[in-house]
Amino acid sequence: MTENKRLESFREAVLGAGRQKAAQITGSAEQEAAKYKKKIADEETVSFARHKSEIEREVSLKVQRESAGAELNAKREVLLYREKLIEGIFEKARAELAKKAASPEHEEYVFSCLEKIKAEYAGMNGVCLLSPAHKALFDKVKSRFGYECKEDDSLTLGGVMVRFESEGLLIDCSVASALDKQRADFARNNGAVSV
Repeated sequence: MTENKRLESFREAVLGAGRQKAAQITGSAEQEAAKYKKKIADEETVSFARHKSEIEREVSLKVQRESAGAELNAKREVLLYREKLIEGIFEKARAELAKKAASPEHEEYVFSCLEKIKAEYAGMNGVCLLSPAHKALFDKVKSRFGYECKEDDSLTLGGVMVRFESEGLLIDCSVASALDKQRADFARNNGAVSV
């Protein structure tokens, strides 16, 4: 073999070994790159899934809050409308009762209340409070029940109150307080009236 062929053969052996080593290194690097890409892809998938789950949870919570808020607003609107209806009903009743306070039936109502008070609180000295519009009843109340009478501007719808100052009692048989009680019962019992 000639020197050139030996050199060529040596060169081929060295280059072949170098090529083989380069191919081995390249293959190993490609495998590592593939593993790294797969790892990154897996991490991105996990990260995306986690992020997606967080977004879904936030959206779900937001929908729940908005739904609960809308439900509360609807209930509030119903209650406000109900309160408005109740107020309308009792304003009409108040107007009718103001008319009745000027009727002869009112005197009967006052005397009926005073008879009950007198029976329950017999022997006690009280002051009868009547509206200024019912000043004509003062003498009748004094002679029939023995109570001194005074005007009370708060009795706009009529009725009567008797104050027993020494005992610290105020017996309220005013039409306005009875109406207020009915209104409270009406609202509390969803429209049912207690008698």
